[in-house]
Amino acid sequence: MTIFRNGGVLVLLSFLAACSSGPVPAEHINDPFEETNRQIHEFNKAVDAVALAPASATYGAVVPEELRDAVDNSANNLALPGQTVNHILQGEFADAVQTAARFALNSTLGVAGLFDPASDLGLFELPTNFGETLQVYGVAEGPYLELPLIGGSTVRGTLGMVADFAIDPLQYYIPSPEREYLFLLKGVDLVGDRHTYSDLVNLLLYESSDSYASQRIAYLQNMRHNLDTELVVEDLEDPFAFDY
Repeated sequence: MTIFRNGGVLVLLSFLAACSSGPVPAEHINDPFEETNRQIHEFNKAVDAVALAPASATYGAVVPEELRDAVDNSANNLALPGQTVNHILQGEFADAVQTAARFALNSTLGVAGLFDPASDLGLFELPTNFGETLQVYGVAEGPYLELPLIGGSTVRGTLGMVADFAIDPLQYYIPSPEREYLFLLKGVDLVGDRHTYSDLVNLLLYESSDSYASQRIAYLQNMRHNLDTELVVEDLEDPFAFDY
């Protein structure tokens, strides 16, 4: 689920949401499909409660932290070729070179990305995606969407996810069945992310009066933060406020 990514930013944004006072004016959240989105959210929440949360708890208890970190490093490394393409499309050529160099170094000296020597040399990850590329070219974010088994998104973000899969160079150079192993690795990393951010996810999904609104705020504000658009605290509703 997209809520796991950029956890530190999400913690901050959730705190801001909890501290804000008024409800969000309708014009600040474009959610014409809210009724359907809420139904999908309840499905996602049930899947989390029945499968993902227990699996992540077991994963965290059984798998040593060093191995969990290696899996996370490797999964992140697999995303770098696609990120390189997006940096090029965005005109960020220096970032593209850094991302490509990071991939080359971690894929070789880092043993297929299990380790991260690139960061030790100052070649840090510069995450991006095709949704951000569309934003660079002026495509509006569009209505908010809740995607089955994925979570919060927008029309632009959803189109970006599809495009990211299509432009990922690795899928054209890695044959089957090795390519299927990559999907398995990403699935295991998702379970690991659920464990890493378990406190935050549980807070948003199970300890707020409206988990759908909580996740929607977290996703939208995190996305807009990553795109360097202005964070307007006054536009946030309080998802943790209970009605008495």
